[in-house]
Amino acid sequence: TLLYTIKFELAMINVNLGRCCVLGGILLVLHAGLGSAQHRAHLRVSEQPYGGVPNDITAQCVIGFVIACFGITKVAGEFKAISATNDINKRTMDSISNVPSFYHFAHRGRSLYSVL
Repeated sequence: TLLYTIKFELAMINVNLGRCCVLGGILLVLHAGLGSAQHRAHLRVSEQPYGGVPNDITAQCVIGFVIACFGITKVAGEFKAISATNDINKRTMDSISNVPSFYHFAHRGRSLYSVL
């Protein structure tokens, strides 16, 4: 049980770290957006031509995005395998071809069988 509690605590630390990274990344991107708006306003007031966003604002936005993506992967939990072989191995051959969503009872056969 001690090993289980240690694993649980580490998992919670990972989730909390992930949440902090997501929050920090979003705040960093918002700060970059505000810095860009402030830069643009400064250029309008000083009547200088707009030459694009400064490199520090671009770097801040990219770094914030990367940090937020890292945090999202920590919060999301364990990834599952994409392959369907795990599900297919558990099913019998009869249940693989059985797809209830394809059942359709309102068809022409009803009117054909009523004539015969």
